[in-house]
Amino acid sequence: MRLSRLLNMVMILLRQETVSASELAAQFEVTTRTIYRDVDALNLAGIPIYTTRGRNGGIGILPNYKVDKKLLTESDIGNLLVALGGVQSLIDTPAIRATVQKIQAMYQPEQRTALSVQHADWTGSEELKALAEQFSQAIQAHQLVSFTYSDRTGQGSTRQIEPYRLTYKGERWYIQGYSLERAAFRTFRLSRIKTVTFLATTFDPRPLPEEQLSWGGFDHPVMTEITLVADNVIRDVIVERFGRQAIRDETAEQFTATLELPQREATYRFLLSLGVHARVTGNDPFLVAFKQYTAMILTQYQ
Repeated sequence: MRLSRLLNMVMILLRQETVSASELAAQFEVTTRTIYRDVDALNLAGIPIYTTRGRNGGIGILPNYKVDKKLLTESDIGNLLVALGGVQSLIDTPAIRATVQKIQAMYQPEQRTALSVQHADWTGSEELKALAEQFSQAIQAHQLVSFTYSDRTGQGSTRQIEPYRLTYKGERWYIQGYSLERAAFRTFRLSRIKTVTFLATTFDPRPLPEEQLSWGGFDHPVMTEITLVADNVIRDVIVERFGRQAIRDETAEQFTATLELPQREATYRFLLSLGVHARVTGNDPFLVAFKQYTAMILTQYQ
């Protein structure tokens, strides 16, 4: 309890020139005598805190202890807080939270930043965020994790891993670690993890094979080029995913897009999500396979 109060007191003093002992006592719900004991403790810890008497007196930190604001502009700090805020909305670990608090305490921007980052607050997203935070703590503690896993084809297995790296890529969470069953490093998608147990057993970290865990060499599906004729109502969806350069032959109502997509079920599901506002043209193997897939869907409702 006291350690938390001391840390928060330092954060306040970094942000303000001086604060009265009575203000601090009221904020932390302690006596002024306790506040002065805390000042002594912080001085013993090497933080140069001073007190001044009189009407305008108070408690402060020597100016040379504070970070020189010339190193970063207020705009730089605003950008840092936006970036960290985006990370914090994805995963809120104690370390990230402490970093955000420190930066907020050291700098007080004169105006709000013009950029705001928010992420989806779906129930599933919040559940995966909580799981990601647990994995983050397991990584820090070198803690073994056991779980059941369903791969892309739905095949289930039981895994026990040494967790090493948590990644958020393409709006999905992944954990990368050493699978004891496979005796090799593997990447697992958090949404495919079912029952999970964070074991009390710890492990000695092993060297990470960066080339094996890099996303550049991960999952190379066979790509195929398709032509899509679509209504302008879904133009934003295509631009966000494939960029403006994919669009051509625009009219007031429709446009044509050339897209490079992997030939697999996830692609078929994406195209179906466009509903009646898009149509794949041509008669190539991709379209044939896509028609077969849609036909199988229809059988589910007959």
